[in-house]
Amino acid sequence: MRYIDAVHAQGKNLRTSRATVTDRLHSLDLAPWRNRQLAVTGMGASTNAIAAALPAYRSAGLTAFGWLGSELERAGRAAGAEAVIAVSQTGQSAEIFSAMGQLPDGCPRLVVTDVEDSPIGRLADARIPLALLEDSTVRTLGYTGTVQALLLLRDALAPQSAPATDWDQLADELERLLPSATEVAEGLVPELRGVTVFDLVGSGIHAGTAAQGALLLREVCKLPASSYETYQYLHGPIEAVAPGRVLVAIGGAREAKLAESMAATGTTVLLITPADTPRAVNGQPTLTVFGLPQVSAANPASPWPGDLAHAVLAILPVQTIVGLLAEALGCADGKFLFHQDDTKVG
Repeated sequence: MRYIDAVHAQGKNLRTSRATVTDRLHSLDLAPWRNRQLAVTGMGASTNAIAAALPAYRSAGLTAFGWLGSELERAGRAAGAEAVIAVSQTGQSAEIFSAMGQLPDGCPRLVVTDVEDSPIGRLADARIPLALLEDSTVRTLGYTGTVQALLLLRDALAPQSAPATDWDQLADELERLLPSATEVAEGLVPELRGVTVFDLVGSGIHAGTAAQGALLLREVCKLPASSYETYQYLHGPIEAVAPGRVLVAIGGAREAKLAESMAATGTTVLLITPADTPRAVNGQPTLTVFGLPQVSAANPASPWPGDLAHAVLAILPVQTIVGLLAEALGCADGKFLFHQDDTKVG
């Protein structure tokens, strides 16, 4: 599927994937993953989906840590994992496959994948099928589908907590946001054509959004892009911000403050934030704001701003900008230039 077509198909994909994931969760015995120290591991876009979902796990009282598959492989037993959730859309990531072989005997292995009968799937004690539609090369549907699946799993692991979001609204809301995301992208792309440096920042659920956005800029537009947790960004990396460069800030009040201060320097800034986030400055010519809707009441116990549905919705304006910018730059649609022979297992 063409990249931009995959962006537009995400609402349909969320509905079909949710139905399959929910059915499997109803039939699984999740006791081996409850009240355990969870290692949640992935590579590439799956890692970013994990980062977007983990704050919701912690707000529900689940002890969960994100691991790159390569890091978990090196740590082995020292990781202290009492149960593992491995995320691999293809079920072929070599690092995850190897890491699962290093786990202690009896450590429960749950795999979230689009291919149950795969090398990683066959190592699992239980599997959650993503049931994705045909996707783009850079796994557009796979990213938001995986975030949704991980949040549904979170709800199933912690049934005493409020659901992560109102699931009946999520896909509809994403589709309602598409026109405004396209409008924002069309307004920004002419200014972005000459830019060669992008910083994306976010905290909580939006650390994963920022990481995925930077990955898309690299994979699709072939442009240098870096992602940072918001407060880490303030401890030094911010010093490289200047006119002619781009900052994408994703989150709440602190990200709004950062966006406004950077726009005042002449830096091109996109702020993706809940629509009701207070903002002290309006009318900065280099500041564009994309407001995220409130899908359901935020969990009062959560330390993260905004609704957890934003873990899925906030990537949409970045995805849309990436698609139009890649087209303007003449980039081949999601075509990879470099192929590695040691990142997949057969």
